[in-house]
Amino acid sequence: MAQRARKSKRSPSAPSKAPLNRDAVVDAAMALFAERGWAGTSYLDIAEAAGTSLAAMHGAFPSKLAVVRGFMDRVDEKVLTDPTEADGSVRERLFEIFMRRFDALQPHRAALAALSRGLPRDPCAAFGVARRFERSLRAMAELSGVRTDGPLGFLRVKALGALHLWVMRTWLADESADMAKTMKALDQGLGRLETLARGVPRARPETKAAAAG
Repeated sequence: MAQRARKSKRSPSAPSKAPLNRDAVVDAAMALFAERGWAGTSYLDIAEAAGTSLAAMHGAFPSKLAVVRGFMDRVDEKVLTDPTEADGSVRERLFEIFMRRFDALQPHRAALAALSRGLPRDPCAAFGVARRFERSLRAMAELSGVRTDGPLGFLRVKALGALHLWVMRTWLADESADMAKTMKALDQGLGRLETLARGVPRARPETKAAAAG
């Protein structure tokens, strides 16, 4: 009887589950991070909030870190889809692409503020996020006309990463409707990178020292 009962549960006539809604998982996670922080949100919490099971979620997002990476994938898609102004300077294109990113992040500012506090206490997760963000930075740099290959390219990506972190501190506290403080901080930061880049002779022909860092 027990065997027949088990077989009946596996009957092909049983309704199949709907495909996993990846956006629902990401949105649920970001809402929980905003409310509970990184450490206070479990993998199971995310599945329950997204209305799915661990089994269904695990294939697409095998960990909390994977969900954050999924969020970053979604942001990259919004930031990188459209080209930048072809006739603008490298500095102008970098300004445009960075502001696109902050625009895309704006709806999740509370979650990102919580993650900025919680992730440093989890070094493995923080390292994973940093490695994934380096991919975003490289793509943003290339879209802006900044080469990322070779030793100089490595330094440029690191400089742009430092710029993003510096501007993000302003953005997290920027309550203005037009993100005026964020734009001012970004413009100042790009100016500093431009000044630094002028001191690297090999970078001057490629970018005219405009924020290639």
